[in-house]
Amino acid sequence: MPTTRKTTPMRKKSPDRRGNSLLRVLAAACAVGLIVLVSVLMTGLLQPPNMDAIASMQAAMQGITPAPPTPEPTPSPEPTITPTPAVYAPFGAQYGFGGEELIPETPTPIPGQPTPTPTVAPTATTARTLKKGMSGSDVTRLQQALINLGYLSDAADGQFGANTQNAVIMFQAVNGLTADGLAGAQTQALLYGGSALSADEAPPMDFLLLVNRDLPLNQNYVPMDLVVIEDVLSDDIVKVKYKGTQANRTAVEALGQMLSAAIADGVDNFQISSAYRTYADQQQLVENSVADYQGRNPSWSRERCLSATYQTVAPAGTSEHQTGLAFDITVPGVSFSGTEQQKWLHAHCADYGFVVRFTEEKQSITGFLAESWHFRYVGVEAAALMTRNNWCLEEYVEHMGS
Repeated sequence: MPTTRKTTPMRKKSPDRRGNSLLRVLAAACAVGLIVLVSVLMTGLLQPPNMDAIASMQAAMQGITPAPPTPEPTPSPEPTITPTPAVYAPFGAQYGFGGEELIPETPTPIPGQPTPTPTVAPTATTARTLKKGMSGSDVTRLQQALINLGYLSDAADGQFGANTQNAVIMFQAVNGLTADGLAGAQTQALLYGGSALSADEAPPMDFLLLVNRDLPLNQNYVPMDLVVIEDVLSDDIVKVKYKGTQANRTAVEALGQMLSAAIADGVDNFQISSAYRTYADQQQLVENSVADYQGRNPSWSRERCLSATYQTVAPAGTSEHQTGLAFDITVPGVSFSGTEQQKWLHAHCADYGFVVRFTEEKQSITGFLAESWHFRYVGVEAAALMTRNNWCLEEYVEHMGS
């Protein structure tokens, strides 16, 4: 029996099913578009969108192979501009700039105009400290500056002698420096700087300056117008025990007049044992006395030796010798008290502006033992008033309000 094969007829796709497929494709495309839009919006907040990436994503979803991007052309380099102002010339040489328009570091001089001289920075040099005994061109320069300011009357010979040292000391004292006679860096800087006080601007000498244990002088105090006594007074008038001894010029001139008058009266053979002393000189006298006491009294303490010393030696700063107005006048080889020289001076010294500074009756006021040889210049008027009233200098200052 023949077998009958049953054929199933092919079903045609209905329009509804094709429409559903199309809707699904459209929905998927919309979803992709929505994702792309969200991505663009999110990345756009942070940075500009990468259009190449978006196009690649869309092409991948649609199965399309994108064309390779066209490379951007390489930009041409900007031309180097050669700086032309003169101030850039050194930099041009340093960094390789060049060209005809570059102004050279050393310009070509223009005819008819002066060629500027380049400024050369001075080379720093350390000036040596100048002191007594030295010589050289720097000493000459120092002396000339002192001459210009009125502190030195000698010639600028390049030899640092006693007069140059005295001029340096006076310059330092007037200008508030340590008056040690050493022309160091500070002294030279002020001397050559153009702002130093001249000798004419120095304060006048106070001939009534009171100095004692209660009113000491500063260690840097130096009297005005110091001179070497031997340069003013000849050996015929007075002998100077220590060569180079100094004193104030006015006081030295008055001393010369007084001793000349004594010689005219037949009294001579005077000697200056001491006059101006620095603070350091006075301190050295104190130390010498202390050493002498300790040598003769080994069991004594320094304090005891110092106390004994101060009975006869003034502490540094309290000596009238630092004023340059006091003189120890003696007779060579003879004790001065009781000599005809002592008697004549005590009787006539006030006529020339001097007083016997320390007497026995005024010891409780002056604070020093009597010294018949110690004469102090105060000026003729003050000396006459002090002698008439029997005042010591402390009393004169108190009564006169000086």
